Amino acid sequence: MKLHHLSWAVTILVGVQMVIAGLIVGENAGFVCPNWPLCGHPLQENMSLVFELSHRIAAVLLGILVIWLFIWILKDYRENKHMMWTCILGIISLIIQIIYAGMIVLFVFPGVATTVDVLNSVIMLSLFVHLSNIATKQDRFTRIAASQNRYMNPVMKKRAWFLYVTGLFTVAAGAVFRHSGASQALFGEDSYILSHGQHVPPSAGLSEALLIMHVTTTAILLLSCIWFVITAHSNQFLSKTSLSILTLLGIQICLGILSLVSKLQLAIVTLHWGAAALFMGSCAYALSQTYISHSLHESS
Repeated sequence: MKLHHLSWAVTILVGVQMVIAGLIVGENAGFVCPNWPLCGHPLQENMSLVFELSHRIAAVLLGILVIWLFIWILKDYRENKHMMWTCILGIISLIIQIIYAGMIVLFVFPGVATTVDVLNSVIMLSLFVHLSNIATKQDRFTRIAASQNRYMNPVMKKRAWFLYVTGLFTVAAGAVFRHSGASQALFGEDSYILSHGQHVPPSAGLSEALLIMHVTTTAILLLSCIWFVITAHSNQFLSKTSLSILTLLGIQICLGILSLVSKLQLAIVTLHWGAAALFMGSCAYALSQTYISHSLHESS
């Protein structure tokens, strides 16, 4: 196994954890285990318990792999400060995720508080995507990246950052809409907020306002994505990647519409969240590529 293999394995496992977390939200299974980090006596023994235990077991595996990854980098790549700091930030994000998840369970935070968990998971995924990209370049693709470097205009980095940040705002708006209970309130349901110890669902006006906010941020994200595609093609850099990102966004929008049409059917909502994670990971990859190309330019 090479370093970039382990790094990509960690990245994929982070993505899997995010999808399982989406299933837990859809099944209102966040508190099926009343204790943390151990489960204690589960409140029910069904598919919800399977999702929750799978999430916790995968978290342990993720922690082991991240420690292994950090030791490997510390041993063989400590002179690569970019790689070192990206890994350290990824570890910090993982620690925040673990501690905050434990606090949610132990103190029964309201549903909307899970938005912090969602955003941190996206940032953690992005950091490990960037680390994997650096490790891949270090191991195999230095010459390819160097040959692409002549096409990279510095404006690409700004466009990539704008796309990524806009994506974060869109994910945040979607998370607030989902985890505040507003998405269920539109259909007269309140099982999610009840699982968080809340008994007053958002009003119809607030639910519609949060939906409009999510749709608005998505529209801005779509314009940002089209802008990124145009810039990528005009600079002949990341052209295929930009089209892939636009395609993923199109799929994401369709899944969002289907989620509402199906009244939050679990499989579709989970796919919607999984596609969002994949989209943000792709945006992080594009942003990472601009930094790698820039560093190669400065070192040449």
